[in-house]
Amino acid sequence: MLKNKIISAVITLILGVFIIPLFIGSTYSIAHGIYGTAFTAPAMFVAVVVSVAIEKYSKNKNVIFMYIKHLLCALIFALLFSLVNFDINTFKDTIYLATLMGSIYITIFVIFDYLLKSLNKSR
Repeated sequence: MLKNKIISAVITLILGVFIIPLFIGSTYSIAHGIYGTAFTAPAMFVAVVVSVAIEKYSKNKNVIFMYIKHLLCALIFALLFSLVNFDINTFKDTIYLATLMGSIYITIFVIFDYLLKSLNKSR
């Protein structure tokens, strides 16, 4: 279980290098993706820990409910991240960007975790 989640987190971070530049700056630059991934890597560590806890203690193992639980945790984490930058002028932009990126990242994470889990079951 933990191995699948770590692999999913690594795949998500690798894909994030190419996704982040779409939302930052007016031109596409991989440098923005690498810089952004440096900030999102600790968040993915938190996502792995929370995901293990959700999967371990969840009574309903339906993938849709699991995704919703992961998404709620990502939104809470994005809100906490945005509160660090508590300037009224940039708070709206920060919460929007953190929520958008958190939703994209957790969606990719859950998809790859589910695919790896079903791949391991078929073996």
